[in-house]
Amino acid sequence: MKLNMNYRKLFKIARALSGSLIGSLVHASEHNECGHMTMQPVALKDVKITDGFWADRQQVNREVTLVDLWERANDPATGHVIQNFEIAAGRREGTFAGTHWQDAWLYKWIETAAYELAMNPNAVFDGQRLDVLVDELIGLIGEAQEEDGYLATQVTARPQFGRFEDYQRHELYTMGHLLTAASVHYRVTGNNDLLKIAQKNARFVYEFFSKNQAQYPDFPNNPSIIMGAMDLYRVTRDKLYLKLAEHFVDARGKYPPKPKTSKEINAMPYHIRAWKTSEGYINTQNWVPLRDSHEVLGHAVFFTYLYAGAADVYMETGDETLVKALDRLWHDLTEKKMYVTGGVSPHHMSFPTFSFKDGVRKIMSGDFMNEGVARPYDMPQAHGYNETCGMVGNMMWNWRMLQATGEERFADIMELNWYNSIISGVEVDGVGWSYANPLRWHAHDHEVIHELKYSHKRGFPGRKLICCPTNIMRNVSAFGGFLYGLSDAHVWVNHYAASELDTVLPSGETVSLKQKTNFPWDGKVELSILSEGLFSLKLRIPYWADSAGLKVNGRALDAAVQSGAYVEISRDWNSGDQVELTLPMEVKLMVSDYKMEESRGQVAIKRGPVVYCLESIDLPAGVAIEDVLIPSDASWEAEYDEKLLGGVTVLKTMGMLAKAQGARIGAYRELGNSDTEFIPIKLIPYYAWNNREEPKMSVWLPLGIR
Repeated sequence: MKLNMNYRKLFKIARALSGSLIGSLVHASEHNECGHMTMQPVALKDVKITDGFWADRQQVNREVTLVDLWERANDPATGHVIQNFEIAAGRREGTFAGTHWQDAWLYKWIETAAYELAMNPNAVFDGQRLDVLVDELIGLIGEAQEEDGYLATQVTARPQFGRFEDYQRHELYTMGHLLTAASVHYRVTGNNDLLKIAQKNARFVYEFFSKNQAQYPDFPNNPSIIMGAMDLYRVTRDKLYLKLAEHFVDARGKYPPKPKTSKEINAMPYHIRAWKTSEGYINTQNWVPLRDSHEVLGHAVFFTYLYAGAADVYMETGDETLVKALDRLWHDLTEKKMYVTGGVSPHHMSFPTFSFKDGVRKIMSGDFMNEGVARPYDMPQAHGYNETCGMVGNMMWNWRMLQATGEERFADIMELNWYNSIISGVEVDGVGWSYANPLRWHAHDHEVIHELKYSHKRGFPGRKLICCPTNIMRNVSAFGGFLYGLSDAHVWVNHYAASELDTVLPSGETVSLKQKTNFPWDGKVELSILSEGLFSLKLRIPYWADSAGLKVNGRALDAAVQSGAYVEISRDWNSGDQVELTLPMEVKLMVSDYKMEESRGQVAIKRGPVVYCLESIDLPAGVAIEDVLIPSDASWEAEYDEKLLGGVTVLKTMGMLAKAQGARIGAYRELGNSDTEFIPIKLIPYYAWNNREEPKMSVWLPLGIR
């Protein structure tokens, strides 16, 4: 039965208070609220992940990671997060400690807690109700906020600092996460205490920067404030917050770089001063206006967050100039500057380059870039940086583009990020973290570039390196919200995981279904329809799934099932109807563009959405990983090992050995005896590397032709 219009309106209002997966993740749950959105998200409470890969990860995230990051946040030695707020609130004496963006740790923890409350309103944490603990934290945040709405303990708890003196203090970044956390919390609980703090803060930011942006052209360098403002707008429908987001999108590239005096240069950090930098305008996407930009350069978090926020603005305003620019930049990034794992941060530190005319790239020695992209096709493997937050940002941008357009390609990138370059940043036990995600590692022979945070060692968040752990945590908790989408009388199945969906379409039709699958280890997906009504299922067929099969109630679908597209099944469904999707899980050898010099003549091994790697740990004694080749006609065996690395499917084959044995001159050696030797090798999913002991590791392996 369809709801009449009055009941549907009441239903929408009720759902507004029930909790939608938003934050920097998705949008408001009210149907038809974003007029330029092709697909709308499903409220997180309407989705339950029931079993398998993601259920296991969410359990570890909830029972281990959430607890560990809470304990570290409370520990003055390892986090000093709560202490910073207490100092700013006047509850204790002392001074701020930690990174300039330490506040975001607490905001993302609260956001994660809100997602957990959406799934279990009675959740208990550390011996008390989780919602009560969150309320106590909100009270502390309110006390730390200044009278005019300003809220940044990295400044307030440091008497020697003034407001907005240095864009690298990340005040607007932490405020952006405040707005997102407040929006999520309000959606889930209906409690507006944190929302009021966020509204006061957003009004302050708008009043200040709408009048003074020209004097602060570098703000915000890390633009989470755009997504945060849009989250706040979708909760309140107050257009001031939409204006705030539009303001910061429009401000990028509006004010040209200003030459620095010698005195100003000498006052900069040594690693920047040595390059005689100006302001790092390319690094912060501040070189040209977004709408005029034709290539992706600079810090991966900065550009992915900017693009994600701009996509949010487009979905509310319909500004075609934004979506055209974003589509152009998407092609540039994915076709020239993205790793096979979905990583988008090739360099830790480098000079950016810029193409002022075709065929020539100029090194911008008066600028700098870090943790991102410096030039096309320059994809180092052993020193591929790939900061985890940048990969999260890439996923969030593609999620918004998927909602805006309904185009399958964006879901493909999301999938690539999730199974390879996001969860690679956390150990399978949910405690150890890796800031960088290189695609090759030389173990004790490996030299890292510039900073300790780019390390092979799995580390622990504390007064440094806190952004990636909290970013993974909140997204894993919210993963169910990415699985499905809604539009009119359509249910979109974007990703595959054992789950249950119980929701209402914009048309008013109630839809309940159950998804059964062991994806990503198995390509069989069974959908059981548990409700009745006329609606369409739109199932994503990944680009890698050639010859996918689809049956409804045991009969093959008449329509073509094409990889790299959504296939639509429209019918008047009965409870008990069954849909069976079979995605071929063939092992495929991936090759890179010929301009990517560091991976030419090599292959990466991929099965379904998962990219694999070889670790030296798994080689026979005496065999060096550098001597292993992958035969072009290799025969692969996929075997699930429930006891290895939290349960993974490994790939087994016979590898070739090519060990140089001839005379040496310098770094080079004659191949010598070319007789082929074969050895058994085993590959593991890349996301699970470095979870046993320090190995040598490689995603790209030389190709042996035979």
